Amino acid sequence: MSNEVIALIVIFIFVIGATIVGMIPGMNKKMSLEEWAVGNRSFGRWLNWFIMAGEIYTAFAFLGASGWAYARGGPTFYILGYGALAYVVGYYLLPAIATVGRKHGLMTQPDLVEKLYSSKALGILTACIGIAFLMPYLQLQLTGLGLIIETCSYGQITRVPAMLIAFTMVATFVYISGLKGVAATAAIKDVVMMVAVVFFGLYLPAHYFGSVGGMFEALDAAKPGFLTLPGGTKNLDVSWVMSTLVVTSLGFYMWPHFSANSFSAKNNEVLRHNAVYLPLYQFCLLFPMLIGFTALLVLVPALKTPDMAFMAIVQQVFPGWALGLVGGAGALACMIPAADLLLSTSMLFSRNVYGRTIGQNASPATIGRLARMVVLVLTAIALALAIFVPNMLVNLLLTGYSGVTQFFPMLVLGLCWKKATKLGAYAGLIVGEILVFALILGKMDPLPFANLNLNAGFVALVANAAVFVVVSLLTYDAKLDRSAATAVNPNNFQV
Repeated sequence: MSNEVIALIVIFIFVIGATIVGMIPGMNKKMSLEEWAVGNRSFGRWLNWFIMAGEIYTAFAFLGASGWAYARGGPTFYILGYGALAYVVGYYLLPAIATVGRKHGLMTQPDLVEKLYSSKALGILTACIGIAFLMPYLQLQLTGLGLIIETCSYGQITRVPAMLIAFTMVATFVYISGLKGVAATAAIKDVVMMVAVVFFGLYLPAHYFGSVGGMFEALDAAKPGFLTLPGGTKNLDVSWVMSTLVVTSLGFYMWPHFSANSFSAKNNEVLRHNAVYLPLYQFCLLFPMLIGFTALLVLVPALKTPDMAFMAIVQQVFPGWALGLVGGAGALACMIPAADLLLSTSMLFSRNVYGRTIGQNASPATIGRLARMVVLVLTAIALALAIFVPNMLVNLLLTGYSGVTQFFPMLVLGLCWKKATKLGAYAGLIVGEILVFALILGKMDPLPFANLNLNAGFVALVANAAVFVVVSLLTYDAKLDRSAATAVNPNNFQV
């Protein structure tokens, strides 16, 4: 068989196998809304481990890290730091979120905001902002999936059919099995992904340079200073890295789907245990970087798309089965996070937009049916955008991480500071989001300030937190103390 056929067979074994595994939890079983959306709050250490890790290691971790190493050099190493720091935040934050979720039957991030501030309108606003940032993130996974399969099939399957096939399968197992299906497939994705990145990350430097150390010596000789800040960039220096680490570590768990994933844990010890050991996954992010550095030295001519460095060098060195392994791992790295994004976005719309407006009297069963239908609608919308207007949401995507990070003061201070007020949350969130859009879309990211280059999201977050605190202090009324109504206080953060 030709390399093309072998690569396709391997890729589709992974894609079809993951789909079947994802469908199993929901087959021959009618799931309630709570079981479909948050796994009936019954996930133990392993299921919660994979659902948390599965949504962290996406196409960016698989291909983006090697692409950054190929094109930018030293600044790439920030990727190793932000996850490890974020798990420290998660150790304290996620159990607090889960405690409130179990007590009040919450299923989404806007549910939490609505409960903390006794404000249906603030919950709706949070849901709308969440949907706005999740849709381009979903489209990114879809577009990346098409590129991966097109490249790894040697062009035998073009981008559009690849997206149609894979995302039809994703929508199927999300529709049937919900969060349990996502968790089951995440386990497969993580194992395949780790095998692929570790093997190629060690083999390729050894193949070309004798060892990993030999590769670094060759890179330093060919491109002096490339491995130090700002590397292959002009302004991604130490101040940018420090401010970016703050934004990404604090914003790590602010994506709406992580709240639902936290609600799935059967107890707080599950979340704490996994926060302690999940940093081990950070080691896996080093290997795509080694691949990117190797590709920079050996691929001629230079790649127009740096994110294709991983696949391009594997295609150059290995036969079809190896490229199929990379393609299968990359496809799963897009499909599984996309499944969780579909699930979360459908819940935000059906429960927190429809269910808090024209559907206020809808039963949980009705909301559940609507959420499943919205999965199919969202899949169709994302496919249409990715096929016909692939760059339409690019500006919104650029603001994504910095944008969701603006939820941090509202959620964390709402959980642990009794003087946090609804008006403070509104004011801080609005100021933060306006600054994010103004700075990033105005090409002021990073923002030069007093010989520093600050991440735009960091600047917005500081302003957001300051406005939140000031407005809350000015509008706090002891007679309307939220703690009695929500049972939320600083003790939620105790170990």
